Amino acid sequence: MKQRSGHLKNIRHVASGKGLRLSAVTVAVLSVLSGGYAQAAESTTSEATLEKVVVTSRNREEIAQDVPLPVQVLGGAQLDRENIKSVWDLPSKAPNLQLNPPGENARKVSASIRGLGRASANDSMEQSVGVIVDGVSLYYSGQAWNDYVDLDRIEVLRGPQGTLIGKNTSLGAIKIITQAPSFKKASSFEVTTGSLNTLSGKFAATGALMEGLLAYRGTFLVDRQDGLYDNTYLNYGNARETWRESNKIAGRYQLLWTPTANLSGRFIFDKLRSDERTNTGNVNVSNGPSTYNDGVARTVTNPIGYTPTGSYVNYGYLGKWAQRSAWFHNTDGSVYQPPLGTTNIENSEARPQLTNQHGWSGQFDLSLQEHTLTSITAYRYQDFDIKNGGQNGPFYVGNSGQQLWNKQTSQELRLASIPDAGKKFDYQFGLYYLKAEVYSDDPTYYGPDAGAWNASNGNYTTLIASAAGRELLRASLDGVYQSWITDAKVSSLAGYGQIDLHLTEKASLSVGLRQTKEHKTNRTEHQIDRSGQDLTALGAALGASSLVATAQNVRNGQVGAAYGPVAGNPIDASLTSWNIGPSYKLNDDVLLYSSLGKGQKSGFIYFNPSISTPPGNPDFETDIKPEQTLDFELGAKTLLLNRSLLLNANLYYTKVTDYQASWTREDPLNPGTNITRWGNAPKVLARGIELESAYQWSKNLELTANGAYNRATYETQWLIVAPELSSTTTLFDAKGQQIANVPLATINYGVNYKVPVGGYQARVNLINSYKSGFYFNDNHSANTYQDAYTITNLGLGLGEQNGAWEISLLVKNLFNTKYALSKATWTNTAAQTKTVGDPRYVGLVFKSKI
Repeated sequence: MKQRSGHLKNIRHVASGKGLRLSAVTVAVLSVLSGGYAQAAESTTSEATLEKVVVTSRNREEIAQDVPLPVQVLGGAQLDRENIKSVWDLPSKAPNLQLNPPGENARKVSASIRGLGRASANDSMEQSVGVIVDGVSLYYSGQAWNDYVDLDRIEVLRGPQGTLIGKNTSLGAIKIITQAPSFKKASSFEVTTGSLNTLSGKFAATGALMEGLLAYRGTFLVDRQDGLYDNTYLNYGNARETWRESNKIAGRYQLLWTPTANLSGRFIFDKLRSDERTNTGNVNVSNGPSTYNDGVARTVTNPIGYTPTGSYVNYGYLGKWAQRSAWFHNTDGSVYQPPLGTTNIENSEARPQLTNQHGWSGQFDLSLQEHTLTSITAYRYQDFDIKNGGQNGPFYVGNSGQQLWNKQTSQELRLASIPDAGKKFDYQFGLYYLKAEVYSDDPTYYGPDAGAWNASNGNYTTLIASAAGRELLRASLDGVYQSWITDAKVSSLAGYGQIDLHLTEKASLSVGLRQTKEHKTNRTEHQIDRSGQDLTALGAALGASSLVATAQNVRNGQVGAAYGPVAGNPIDASLTSWNIGPSYKLNDDVLLYSSLGKGQKSGFIYFNPSISTPPGNPDFETDIKPEQTLDFELGAKTLLLNRSLLLNANLYYTKVTDYQASWTREDPLNPGTNITRWGNAPKVLARGIELESAYQWSKNLELTANGAYNRATYETQWLIVAPELSSTTTLFDAKGQQIANVPLATINYGVNYKVPVGGYQARVNLINSYKSGFYFNDNHSANTYQDAYTITNLGLGLGEQNGAWEISLLVKNLFNTKYALSKATWTNTAAQTKTVGDPRYVGLVFKSKI
């Protein structure tokens, strides 16, 4: 039987080293053209033409230009030469893809597409953009905290994907595909050194263990780099402690089993450990003005009558030190002042984050005449421990952090027909089962300076007046350890299917459906692990029993009564996703397509971790409703100029109802203070255009460009606290406003040029990434606005023409552009802060194939 055009039978996933690898979307206003390139098939002519790009976005191998979906592909060659090794590197290559700022931690890994779906540091919530590694969906987004050695390609899929792949893909998916074992013996290694004391190494080897029956692939990675911040409190002489560093070690081992021509098995075992100081990302920018924006003076009543001098005044964040000057002072008697406007930090209590994760998977593929039966069984585990410390300089006020364990088991069984030109339809259907648990312990423990820092003005004034009172003030919180626990569990079973009807030789219609039944539970408890010193006994010993009640008030203000475990109301849900997509092939080089799809993301049980809302209060537990996505796509994929020019365009309209989002408002139980909670925004909307192009000017020269215009807004009332006002009861309505962290326009463009030089091959890669201005916070404070900026990366390489070895110079942020990864404005108790973007980086890379 003749194979249908576009189907690639028995294509191996081992990279050939040839071909261009396509990236994603292109902005048409540019005269420079774009793309990244994925796994390529052989070029059909000797002319300068774009080579075919293979993807598996629909669970089968297809040429990217024949897939009626807005999918972007970053291929192994591009990933390798641009040193892309993890999901953190993708936003600069894939327009309309955002992640939480780098330099954070495994708990905050979260992706969004078209500005929607980011969900940082919520251990009970699923993400909206799924991450799928070698066919295994990662339930907990923190499992994406990984570096990869030998990537085959990365596919970025936009829009609901739940009818065919994974879970948590109601807004899109990131598919990471690593190179598979090969029976052909090969090995490679890479060493990198550069700025920030970078020293990293990669090694990969593959070959036959039993010829024709069993092959292996092993990869190993070590990555070490200093951070951008110096913790001056712990720096002594030549010894430095830096933050925002990298310190990982990881390995993967794979086996490929081929007992017959119709049966194969691929088994993957991986493990990663990181020991990194990454959790301190903010630096103090300013203490803010002397008045709020409504004209009210920002003052702090000084209970001891101290009038500070110097470059700061007695209000706001720094004013807290002045207000407590009798306690928090330098050795010369002056009031301690945290550093401003510098990447130096002073943090006595923060500790490295420790992340351990491992897993295994087994995939079997059985050919049954005109069908393929696939089974994927997988297990994943992760534990995570972080101690954040605080911006309390050399003083021991306290430490908070997170101890987290998550694990998952999944099983997928899929039957797919092999596309054939003699058939009127193709189809696939399957079952997917997932069982997962995320156990989270959020501890806080206090030191001897915590009482002075947290006491009210009245309590502080009373206790600071005498030596006995000072000792009670110290003991009020010293040694107290409390923690809040959540234990979220899910079991999920889904059935799915899709049929592709070939109505005519040129017209097709795809129809997909997924039905999911799942059960979710969650419980919480508040534990007082260590209650601290006996204040009554201490007061009696000091002869100051009359001050015990005041010290107890300080403790009660921070520590509430223990409770739990308290179980939330379980969720039993039935979730439906579907997709309808007509397409029309004008000719071999032009595809027109559209799709209408619905996606759903599960709801979750959220507890308010606040001592002001104990069990019995109706605000204690909130059942967050499922998120509903309705998406429309209209696109065209074209090849022009004898297939040397690729031009793709995609229009989209994405509406999400009951959008899961966080908000900050005044605490009704504690007027004058704010609380942050999770809820459902009634409706958000993203609409725009994504454009992709690539031009093969000659065999040696590629011109690349891709980009997007994205308008993402709240479409109904969404209230949050207005910034920089004296009152916390004034709310800002974000309706109609661009969602935070979402630039209107993103553009990536560049050039890849290679040329023979004296028997060797030289290459030049130049890539520019542009983002238009945007706000970092939905309250649209001017202090959280990031101006538009462009990052330029340069790569220069020289090596053997056959790729046996290469030495290259990699310069990231060539022009040392100043930008921020996050910003927060000043408040009554906090300074204006930001997380600085990565400065210029220069690295030297040596690669060799053995």
